[in-house]
Amino acid sequence: MVKTGLYTARFLDLSETFIYEPLRLFQRTETLVYAWQRRHADVFPYAACRVGQDKFLSAALRQDKIQLLHAHYGYMGVAALGLLRKYPVPLLTSFYGLDVYQHTRNPFYRWQLRRLFRRGRLFLACSEKMRGDLLRLGAPPDKTVVIYGGADLRKFPYVPNPCPPHQAATILLCGRLVEKKGFIYGIRAFLKIAPHYPRLRLKIIGTGRLAESCKHEVESSTFKNQIEFLGNKTHAEYIEELKHCHLFLAPSVTARNGDCEGLPTVLIEAAAIGRPLLATWHSGIPEIVQDGRNGLLSPEKDVEALAANIEKLLNKPEQWPAYSAHGRALVEAQFDLQKQAAKIENLYSAVLSGSIS
Repeated sequence: MVKTGLYTARFLDLSETFIYEPLRLFQRTETLVYAWQRRHADVFPYAACRVGQDKFLSAALRQDKIQLLHAHYGYMGVAALGLLRKYPVPLLTSFYGLDVYQHTRNPFYRWQLRRLFRRGRLFLACSEKMRGDLLRLGAPPDKTVVIYGGADLRKFPYVPNPCPPHQAATILLCGRLVEKKGFIYGIRAFLKIAPHYPRLRLKIIGTGRLAESCKHEVESSTFKNQIEFLGNKTHAEYIEELKHCHLFLAPSVTARNGDCEGLPTVLIEAAAIGRPLLATWHSGIPEIVQDGRNGLLSPEKDVEALAANIEKLLNKPEQWPAYSAHGRALVEAQFDLQKQAAKIENLYSAVLSGSIS
């Protein structure tokens, strides 16, 4: 049994299921968590968790006889270099989005990343697009690999799309209400077509600093009764909403501060359940949304194009089964969380055996 450490600032924020879920599926690995803060323990129960400042965590690593440390986010990989100064074990770093796009606007952070790229053992990107961006930042090609996020296919079974009465579909938006999620553009696109589809509904799951501005956009519209803000939902409640919606919307954009998505897990999960997807040509999204096959893509912030794509799918429900089947097959082939967890464990073994040095 390989003994590894997971290093992160906060274990965990509500949106970080992509860090938590693989832990449950490891078969050959005992993982202890090392974090500066413990958050949402009721949502993410995990007994083997050490919480404290780096001086304490460094001693805990040695005491626990950790063989390898896996840092989550590039800035935690940078922090781990100091943590491992007195206990040098191999370091892996996973990147997710803001650590590649927003933070790299800071020259000092870019310098820190170059130092990490020299000293770290392996670097994990969550999409092919991100891998290319990491290489441009100086990551070594032979040590930079893609590990997709995934959906647990037992939790996200294929559910045939509920056939709605004519024009009575439900579209689901889910995520943090922050700029890069592009919810405001999704709302505007929906409101653009709402007059022609009085039985169409948009449900929005999530909270965030842009919640009030999104609600204000809706409240000022004649068609506000067609949009429902659900707030935060438990994971189980979110899955139920996925099963009962007809289309899934993710209008992601590049934020003004440079922040971008990696590859949104919600798109993988919606595809797993069999929902046609509506999204944007943004970051790694085209790797899960194949335009014209399991969904439709539009340019970022293009409300007209997004509205046209929503209408295109609404008006051709006979195409939904093909979109659904292709999406599920794609997830089973490339985004099965069980397989992705096994790939991570294989990387751990390869690093410790010396085949990746």
